[in-house]
Amino acid sequence: MATFSAPDLNSKAMPMGNYGNAAVVYGTATPSSGVAGSIYRPVRIPAGMSVTALRIVNDDLDTSGTTFAVKIGYTPVDAGQGPVEDDDYFSAATTILSGVGLTDLRFQPIKFEKDVYVILTVTAPATAFASGNITAIVTGEATGIK
Repeated sequence: MATFSAPDLNSKAMPMGNYGNAAVVYGTATPSSGVAGSIYRPVRIPAGMSVTALRIVNDDLDTSGTTFAVKIGYTPVDAGQGPVEDDDYFSAATTILSGVGLTDLRFQPIKFEKDVYVILTVTAPATAFASGNITAIVTGEATGIK
């Protein structure tokens, strides 16, 4: 048998303040259309956050259909500062907005040195769009900017 350790295993248990360094940010967007190419920005991730989880809680935004699709990624708040946009980092095309739901997205943890927005980009329009809430809940570690 072999033992496989993370290269930074012994440096991960970093000192914490009195209240720890776990971080949660969340926000809600309420779009008024479901047209292809529309972008929804429910939350801003602050610089210095290592993101380990993203949950999307949403209303049924397509009352008659099942093909309303979005891809989920991030874009820099200040395009001139970076990072480079990745509009499907958290999820490629998914139809989660076609019904009420809570979705836990799976991805490799990522650290942002600059502020970014979580973006949902419509790839397939809604059949019968109905306005509702899209809430993004981002959890991770507030590690600071290097």
